[in-house]
Amino acid sequence: MFKQRLIEALTIVALIGLSVAGGCIGYFVTNFLLAIPVIGVIVWVVISIIAVFMVAVVICGSAVRLQKAYREHKRVQKDAEEETR
Repeated sequence: MFKQRLIEALTIVALIGLSVAGGCIGYFVTNFLLAIPVIGVIVWVVISIIAVFMVAVVICGSAVRLQKAYREHKRVQKDAEEETR
């Protein structure tokens, strides 16, 4: 049991270390690419496009949830009216 928990703990530590290392490498590569003017502009354009699409997805997801909740509310309201008749 102790050996299994030790392996799980070491695995979690290794995954955290790999994610931190990946983040640092990504940060340095991005900074290096942004230092080159042409590539920097391309990277900023791509980041802007991705940000716009992410906002659009969040807004559309919220609208769909709101629409589903409204339909459910109307269905429950209709069922309640039918029961009272």
